[in-house]
Amino acid sequence: MSKDVYISCALTETLRDYVEKNDMDAPDVLDALAPYSSSQRMPILLFWKQLKRLQALHPVPALGLRIGRCAKPQHFGVVGYLAASCSNLGQALMRYRRFQTLLVSNLDVQVTRQGDVIRYSWGLGEHHTTPLASEFGVAAFVNLYQALIGQAIPPTAIEIPYARPAQPSIYEALMGCPVRFEAACHALEMPVSLLAMRITTSDSYMRGLFDQQALAMLSQQPRPDRFLQQLQQQMMEALQEGEPSATNIAERMGYSLRSFYRNLAEHDLRYRAVLGDVRFKLARIYLADPRLSLAEIALLLGYSEQSAFTRAFRSWTASTPQDYRRQLDK
Repeated sequence: MSKDVYISCALTETLRDYVEKNDMDAPDVLDALAPYSSSQRMPILLFWKQLKRLQALHPVPALGLRIGRCAKPQHFGVVGYLAASCSNLGQALMRYRRFQTLLVSNLDVQVTRQGDVIRYSWGLGEHHTTPLASEFGVAAFVNLYQALIGQAIPPTAIEIPYARPAQPSIYEALMGCPVRFEAACHALEMPVSLLAMRITTSDSYMRGLFDQQALAMLSQQPRPDRFLQQLQQQMMEALQEGEPSATNIAERMGYSLRSFYRNLAEHDLRYRAVLGDVRFKLARIYLADPRLSLAEIALLLGYSEQSAFTRAFRSWTASTPQDYRRQLDK
């Protein structure tokens, strides 16, 4: 049900930017968004309502695309920060897909490849979205990847699941590529070669967070062992892509699985114990940062659900993450 779907409040900043950029008098929109300025998410129906209000105030063609073109990486919250900290676009879009539900709670982006073209598509869920919201979502995604690579390279095609408008040429002019209407779902196609392009953005917040991670690991080891230090570093990086397997970490470190386990045994270590220790150290760092929600922390630690993070944290401390965070605030 749409009424149970939420959108990241970070994305709503694009509406404020559009109002300011066009010098609009939109007090009702700004007042509706104000209560959510310190929140992590808001009901998507409320977001759609503000798009409709802006359309009534500014009835121009392709308004959703115009608003979406105001999106910047920071408007994607922790998802944008993580993408900006990646080395290339392919890695950034992998992170985007892993953390997509932090942007829209029912978002499910699918990735397929056909020859030299890669296709990102997402459906409509149980209920149809609105034309304005469809336009906004597609344009915001394009703006994100273009900002990350520092070049306005357009997609090769865009698909939008609603009727062909009266002036389709405006849509193609705004997006710089063919726009297909009456599609089965939202979709964006781009050359596979774009995925190798380097990320040009530099995000101080995530860089600082990662620096804290490294310092936290080093502070626990006055005389860091090279194998253990490398193991912890690879685990930290791999957690952002999901729960890392021993096979995955061994490959990252350049070991065969047999050699990897032999090194663990020589250091009197167990893989699951080291992974749990890394997660616990990172959890304490993340919980001290009020900008991160518990759902975001769970995903940063490689858990697919917040409840799994809560259970693990309780096993480490006998308290919940919420209780731990409250104690930090005292």
